[in-house]
Amino acid sequence: MKKSIPFLGLLLLSSCSFAEQERPSIEYNFPVCGQSILNEKNITKVCATRDFTALEPRKRKRNWLAFMAAEGSGKYYGPIDRIGEILVFQNQELDMQGHVWDFSKQGISGLTLRGHDSIIRNGIILNASATLGGGYIPPNFSTGEQKNNDVTKHGFLYAKEYSLGVYQGSIENFYFKDMKITSYNFNLRSYGGGVFSSQFILKNRMNVYGSKATILNNKIISNAELREENSLFPLIKINKSNFIAHSQQIFPDANDDSTAIPSALYVKFSPDTVIDGNTFTLTQKNDQAYAIVLDHSPRVRITNNTFNGFKVPILMDQWSSIVDEKGKEIKPEQFTGYGNIINPNEFAGHVTMNRKGEIVKE
Repeated sequence: MKKSIPFLGLLLLSSCSFAEQERPSIEYNFPVCGQSILNEKNITKVCATRDFTALEPRKRKRNWLAFMAAEGSGKYYGPIDRIGEILVFQNQELDMQGHVWDFSKQGISGLTLRGHDSIIRNGIILNASATLGGGYIPPNFSTGEQKNNDVTKHGFLYAKEYSLGVYQGSIENFYFKDMKITSYNFNLRSYGGGVFSSQFILKNRMNVYGSKATILNNKIISNAELREENSLFPLIKINKSNFIAHSQQIFPDANDDSTAIPSALYVKFSPDTVIDGNTFTLTQKNDQAYAIVLDHSPRVRITNNTFNGFKVPILMDQWSSIVDEKGKEIKPEQFTGYGNIINPNEFAGHVTMNRKGEIVKE
């Protein structure tokens, strides 16, 4: 019996070591599975081959030596596993082939999909705050500056390049298509990018920054979360019509990228964006919520959309405007004449998405 104890201990240690080596990792080297065309340009098609389920990050052990040397100084050094992921695509189409990337056990983790002239399609992403494109430096309209650019002379820069770290380079023309995703936020920061024929369940909203985006034929369900402690409503004077609300400005500080205004889609610094054929649905009654907020975004086309649960679907500031297919400005009383349907008393209720990508009641 005594001889079996060391052997058993060795077996347990070996099992733990093996388990650590077998912790799942997201797929990086997708195999080439054909060729595709994007914007009349030939690109390489790659395919996902497996699901990915992120595990709860393990914590580092307390530094007991430091603790014993000076009582109370021992620390945890954070998780030893990666939280979230960063993937880079250039001139590629990633066909996820129905596979699932599930980040549920990591809380609100970040998933950044960076690169250019690429499209990600046919997949399911669960519980990751996803960013498509890359970083974007907004203009300061008070000073007329943006990264050594004179905004008053040249206009502000779009999200065309990412300039930090090892990921420098273009972030133009990045797309989602036929995707299904649950997320806190979904961020599109890619000039010329777009989201097509996809389904979103969002705790907060979809953000479009500096993008001249195309948001086409999507289903967007949002809690349109309001954080009361940062509420800007007392500082904003809003005049409402039946369909469109107007404000002199959305933010007291135009260089502040945070907002407490609840919305399903927030469009900032993105002139000429197209929002067509989408369905926006609130999960529950919230008279303060808007389906779409336009901030410094003129000539945005909003046509053929359905708005469920929104008392007034649009909020925009003095620098924004809504146009039809021909670029002619739409007046508030004309809004429903361009295929937009408003159902103020229809709500989704509390829903979630299963691993098949199906929207189900919680």
